[in-house]
Amino acid sequence: MEEITIFTTYDSFEADRVRAALESEKIPSYKKSHGAGDYLGVYFGRTNINEIEIVIPAEAEDKASDVLESMGYTRGDEEPEA
Repeated sequence: MEEITIFTTYDSFEADRVRAALESEKIPSYKKSHGAGDYLGVYFGRTNINEIEIVIPAEAEDKASDVLESMGYTRGDEEPEA
């Protein structure tokens, strides 16, 4: 199964929020972190050091894009539109 990165952020809480929205629409996803961000997050409670990707099945891209748009995001955004 081909996978794609649908969302990227440095905020672990934001990544969890996006994953929850995707999961509520039955879109499977997982977080892929780079570096020591997860370990530091456990120690400090939160980090904005390393990039976090939200990965989904490629066939769910259109539906996931709709979910992100309903949250105020467009492809490539890290912050919701005002």
